[in-house]
Amino acid sequence: MSYAYPTGVVKLVDIALWCNTVTAGMFWPLILLGLFVILFFSFKGFQTERAFATSAFVTMIIGIMFGIMGLVSSYVVIFTMIVAAGAVIALRNSNNREH
Repeated sequence: MSYAYPTGVVKLVDIALWCNTVTAGMFWPLILLGLFVILFFSFKGFQTERAFATSAFVTMIIGIMFGIMGLVSSYVVIFTMIVAAGAVIALRNSNNREH
């Protein structure tokens, strides 16, 4: 299977959209997933709940920016928001248990 070369590239976003087209829309959502995993293990020195909440929040912010640029669908943006909200709730509940 061959893919067309990117033509009419003016901005860097054009290359990013082409990558998403070639991979059937899975390139940037998988980039977000990889970013989440890297951030989670980077923050693992803290509590697990705090690492999860921090990595989910950063991934949500970047996911929103990707959504504004049109790199990910609105479903991905909504999913990252739900995960970040759940992570913050889990962090809040874990802080209430400690006191």
